[in-house]
Amino acid sequence: MPNSDNHIDLQQTLHDLQQELTQLQEELNHRLVEVRTGKFSFRAYVKTHPYMLLFLYLPVYLVWFFLQEYHLASTEGCFVSFLPLDNAIPFLPGFIYFYITWYLYLFLPAIFYLVKENGPAFTRYALFIILGFSGSLLICMLFPNCQLLRPDLSQPDSLSEFIVAAIYAADTPTNVLPSMHVVGCLGVMAAVFDGEDFYRRGRWFFVLWGIAICASTVFVKQHSILDVIAGVAFSVVLYLLIYVLLRKPLNRIGIKQKTRD
Repeated sequence: MPNSDNHIDLQQTLHDLQQELTQLQEELNHRLVEVRTGKFSFRAYVKTHPYMLLFLYLPVYLVWFFLQEYHLASTEGCFVSFLPLDNAIPFLPGFIYFYITWYLYLFLPAIFYLVKENGPAFTRYALFIILGFSGSLLICMLFPNCQLLRPDLSQPDSLSEFIVAAIYAADTPTNVLPSMHVVGCLGVMAAVFDGEDFYRRGRWFFVLWGIAICASTVFVKQHSILDVIAGVAFSVVLYLLIYVLLRKPLNRIGIKQKTRD
């Protein structure tokens, strides 16, 4: 019986996700028709959806991040992020596939709430990411930190190890505390539980996906468990600020509405 129940739950989850994807596809198709027929005006869209301008933070963050990486490229003189528990966590290169899905994971709620035209939910999520990433970079600037947990992958034995080695080569082991992967994942989890747009089972899919990404940060030795704890603590503060204290003021930014005739 438990196996049968689990099978039914999985089928229901997939059904709910399929419904969400179908609705999103319909909304996107509607927008594409407007673009093809010349009815869509980007300027007019931004005027009625001003919260979309929060996307402008993306180039600011990228420039800031790479400048910070360049400025703190060496681990010399940095605080070393470490807890004894790190020694008990194995190196599992297969988790790199969860790790690299983080970028897609971050964009999905933003696209979803844009299509749904839920301005308040989009704004709360965007502010969580903006304050979370900016705050993390500011902490790393004021409190330089690093981790020294990476294994030697000069001769990778598998595709997973090859991908991990490539990421090691591109990403310095500095600016790790708090973990922005964790902050971003918890921002997504907060976003999918914001309002009723996401189906219940779809929400839990995002939760499980986010947990896998957070776990991957320590399994591929990109972060210490201390970075994860710091990321969770910082995210709790952000959640209380944005989703509790500022919830009503942010509700005035954009109105959930349908513009389709």
